[in-house]
Amino acid sequence: MKNYIIINFLLLLFCSFPLFGSENDVSQAQSYTLRGRILGSDTREPLANASVTVGNLNISSVTNQDGYFTLRVPASARNSRLIIRYLGYENMEIPVVTLIDKPNNHIMLIPSSIQLGALEVVSGDGTELMREALRKIPQNYATDPNMMVAFYRESIKKNANYISLVEAVLDVYKSSYRSYENDQAKIYIGRKATDISPRDTVLMKFQGGISTALMLDVAKNPEIVFGERGDEYIFNIERMININNKPHYEINFLPQAGIKEILFRGKVYLDAVSLAIARMEFNMNVEDRKDAANIFIRRKPAKMRVDVEEARYVADFIENDGKWFFNYSSTEVKFKVRWTNRFFGLFATNYTIGSEMAITDRYQESVNRFPRNERIRSTDVIAEKVEHFQDPEFWGEYNVIEPDIEITNAIKRLSNRLLRRTE
Repeated sequence: MKNYIIINFLLLLFCSFPLFGSENDVSQAQSYTLRGRILGSDTREPLANASVTVGNLNISSVTNQDGYFTLRVPASARNSRLIIRYLGYENMEIPVVTLIDKPNNHIMLIPSSIQLGALEVVSGDGTELMREALRKIPQNYATDPNMMVAFYRESIKKNANYISLVEAVLDVYKSSYRSYENDQAKIYIGRKATDISPRDTVLMKFQGGISTALMLDVAKNPEIVFGERGDEYIFNIERMININNKPHYEINFLPQAGIKEILFRGKVYLDAVSLAIARMEFNMNVEDRKDAANIFIRRKPAKMRVDVEEARYVADFIENDGKWFFNYSSTEVKFKVRWTNRFFGLFATNYTIGSEMAITDRYQESVNRFPRNERIRSTDVIAEKVEHFQDPEFWGEYNVIEPDIEITNAIKRLSNRLLRRTE
């Protein structure tokens, strides 16, 4: 396919032959734990994945599926304000001091109406709008490189059971959006849990998960999805929607008719004033494509047949002082595996490969590229790399990986450890 080299970043795993056989915690006296539940005032229903941020401290989390959040903040944030954001609702600011020692805070967000003023609402073809958004990336995103702290999780699921779980705290060198420099990451702390049964007939290894998570910064790497100009896609403006009290274009995209290559489809949310890409949710068109497995599978036994059933991606950005920054990405790919030499290939095993990366702190001091021997490479299997970065003391009470706990809840438990470290 035309974009085959570009989407090599999605090469996630390979299959092998059958298997047999220093940072001190912030004490309770130095921090506060904030708890609450976010609801929509119009529906009285919980708002999942609402953004919860403390002022300009870059301490943030999101609500779980029931609208709850827990956030630990330093004592110095007592006089700061908690900022709550949710797509389609007005932002709300709450003094941190009013939430301390109050575990049952119910916070109601008000639906927002979009005040467009002189902004003209258009519908229909969004091609030129999207091309202008791509042209404006150098001015909308960070001009200078910066450093980030990130929480990373990846998993491999066999049917309903997790067979591999990895969590890591990363240091990330984020290059300028005006340069062709690659982003870099290194592991600070990591851990894993595996549950490979001796009866398992295949071993999945998730390759390049961290590199993939960084490459999903579609503002830094727009060619991954859109090529040079997006000529292979149809863009359609669906509506205006409010995000963070600002109007955004919601644009659907899908491949042009007649294109045989495996491309993408999904939604882009553009800030209506700057045309910055604020969020992207997209799928690769792998359904019913026998050739899709070649994109993802590095190596497999000859008698194994792999069908890719779904490949979903999310990239999210946050604005600060007029510049936009990479904030979150996720990947989920579902496979169906059959052995052609067993029971006529009638029985299949389902595997789900997933990863998430959430930025927990960002800073401009001591911005340096990492030594070559410390960098994560696109060929690294992170489940194997973290063996050299384990420190049970770091995780404190959160000392067991819980498969079904959302990454947002994990971040809440570790919020005071997911900030920049001073030497």
